[in-house]
Amino acid sequence: MGDHTTPAAGYIAPLTGIRALAALLVLALHAEQNVPIGLDRALPFFTRGYLGVDLFFLLSGYIITHVYFASLSQPDHRAIQIFLWHRFARLYPVHVTVLAGLVAMVSLARAFGATFSDAQNWNWGDLLWQLTLLHAWGVPVGNGWNTPSWSISAEWFAYLLFPVLARILVLVRDAAGAMSVAVAALAATALLFTIMGWQLNTWVGAPALTRVLGEFLCGAALCRAVALSKGVPRYGGDLLGAGAFAGFIVGASIGMSDFALVALLAICVLGTATSGAGLAALLGSRPLVWLGEISYSIYMVHFPILISIRRFWEWLGFARWDIVGKAFALLITDALVIALAALLFYMVERPTRLRLRDRMGVLAPV
Repeated sequence: MGDHTTPAAGYIAPLTGIRALAALLVLALHAEQNVPIGLDRALPFFTRGYLGVDLFFLLSGYIITHVYFASLSQPDHRAIQIFLWHRFARLYPVHVTVLAGLVAMVSLARAFGATFSDAQNWNWGDLLWQLTLLHAWGVPVGNGWNTPSWSISAEWFAYLLFPVLARILVLVRDAAGAMSVAVAALAATALLFTIMGWQLNTWVGAPALTRVLGEFLCGAALCRAVALSKGVPRYGGDLLGAGAFAGFIVGASIGMSDFALVALLAICVLGTATSGAGLAALLGSRPLVWLGEISYSIYMVHFPILISIRRFWEWLGFARWDIVGKAFALLITDALVIALAALLFYMVERPTRLRLRDRMGVLAPV
């Protein structure tokens, strides 16, 4: 999920690195659900790993604004078409490749009389909504198939609205106003969830679309705040980013509310984007940037791998193993996810994005 900036647009390496943390949060949550070793008891913040998706949404709003705001802040239908094509080329090749693999896997399993849990997830009629990226919009009753892909369906909704959001944000003339929009976006989202009785970790329908829109707008407004504060000593980015992420770890471990944790993640994004020393060096390091580069592939491919390898470990008697054996199984599982994600990145994600990106034209440098 999300994207990174290009060098021409002002590449922000730490924001690529932080995408790795978002992907690893989600992977850790789902790995523990399928290869349980008690990680959630030892490190309870992993039970809130679903908030890695919210970090992706915040990052997406920030980075999309960083890259495309100048092109879309004026009425230009051609620029809008190119923007949407860029986003489609970013999301769709990996999505449809993993979906095709999952369809083949489920079909093969059924041919041999095997089944996966939650049989309602493998409804052939839901494939149309998956292929049209509408499956998080509340059209099918459930999510089905590659469950984590609900978030790219929600992202697509935010992308379609971004040209409108950009035209609104251009009216904000100073950093304080932009920060006010960021705070208001999260506060309004939290208020609506409270009024409607929704849970944040909801994958379809109005809650999912409200979730992505509020967080995407928050990230976009944070980007505008940074851009409008140029020449002013900014926010002590290293301390702000590291402190907010530490607060997130502690808060997630002691049961802080979801939206309070999302607010900490928003502060973390702001701090990371304005960091200039230790935090930038850490998150901009080669290992984390590489993991950030392949994070979308990690996010998209991990679910099919986990539900498959879970059967393998069960067949080997995983439940009877000691903690060392279970930890080894989890390590192998995570390594397999990352290895296959890297393969997907180098064989599908990057080459198709580069091949397709400029087919609709090139946005003028800004």
